[in-house]
This record gives sequence, structure tokens and C-alpha cells, in this order.
Amino acid sequence: MVTLQFIKDGLSRGERCVHITTEPSVEECYRDLDAAGIDVVSERKAGSLEVFRAIDWYLENEFQSIAMARSFLQMIDRDQRVFSAIRLTADMRWTSGNLSVEALCHWEATANFVFEDEEVRVICQYDISNHSAAEIHAALRTHPVVIYEGRPRENPLYEAPAILANEPLLNGSDADAAEIEAMLDGLRRTTSDPPVTE
Repeated sequence: MVTLQFIKDGLSRGERCVHITTEPSVEECYRDLDAAGIDVVSERKAGSLEVFRAIDWYLENEFQSIAMARSFLQMIDRDQRVFSAIRLTADMRWTSGNLSVEALCHWEATANFVFEDEEVRVICQYDISNHSAAEIHAALRTHPVVIYEGRPRENPLYEAPAILANEPLLNGSDADAAEIEAMLDGLRRTTSDPPVTE
């Protein structure tokens, strides 16, 4: 699993790793990480590993992008006093049924600029079988790099700056499954990988 290796690599480098899960139990997620070979007890004690439930992490501010950006910046400022970098993985299944496509698109576009000049690496996990075509379209439009079929690829569909510059005109999507498949096929044929930042 890409995200598991991402977390393991971060911990091995002394970075802080935060995972946002849709599982109902945080403790269950910790058990899974422990079973995957991570010394959860030691990492939690050092403050280098923490798991949050998505419903608690994201929705405490009724999911307003500005409030969320402020919370993320406070976290980054606090954690970078101790750790050289932060890694964040987020299981985005919680968004289905909780957020409109417009709100999802706006948040993802905003998050790019929250993390832009920080020592923060983020993986947002979208499940093609779980999310609607419009939600997948929002994800594709707002991430400069997409890990697809296990490989990071530069994303020619990325347009977060234009989305924010024309707020709120470009937040929606009427993409259908066939259009998403065509977009993913284009990514599949992408030959250039983004520069390695590990």
C-alpha cells in the first residue's frame, strides 16, 4: 500500500506522520499500523504518529475552508518546532455524503496553497469505486501529482489556481463515469514522473 510505505518512510526520517481515517475506531487503525510493522507505542510516545477520525478532524468547523486552513497552519507551525517535516495521509471516503462537490473542490484547491511553502507532504486517498464521478473530477482538478496504479504522475488536469482565481464559478462538475475513465486513461499514458521529493 502506497500510504503505508509513505508513513513508514516518514517515521524512519524522524518526521511527524498524521493519518486521517474513516474507520470508526482510531484504536483499530493503530492496531493495523502495528501489524504492518510500525512500533506504534514508541512512535505515539514520541509524538511522531497520530491518527484522527475524519469526522472529528474535518467537521469540527462545519468544514469551512478558511477555518480548516487556519487549523492546518496552526498544526504545521506547532509540529515543525519539533519535527523537520510533516506527512499527512487522509482517507477521503468520509466526503461522500458529507460534502457537496463544490465544497470539496474549494477545500482541495485551498489546501494546495496552505501546504505550498511548508515542509509538508500529503496523500489524499480517493476510492474510484466509492466516490462519484464528480468527486473524482474534483480530486483530479486539484492535485498537481496523482498516484495512479501505484505510480506518481504529473497531472495535466491540475487547475487549482484557476479554480480559486474564479471563485466560485469553477467549483462544480458534471463529469460522468465515461469522462472520468478518459481522464484516467490519459494519466495512465503519462510518461513523465514528477521530481522525487523524498
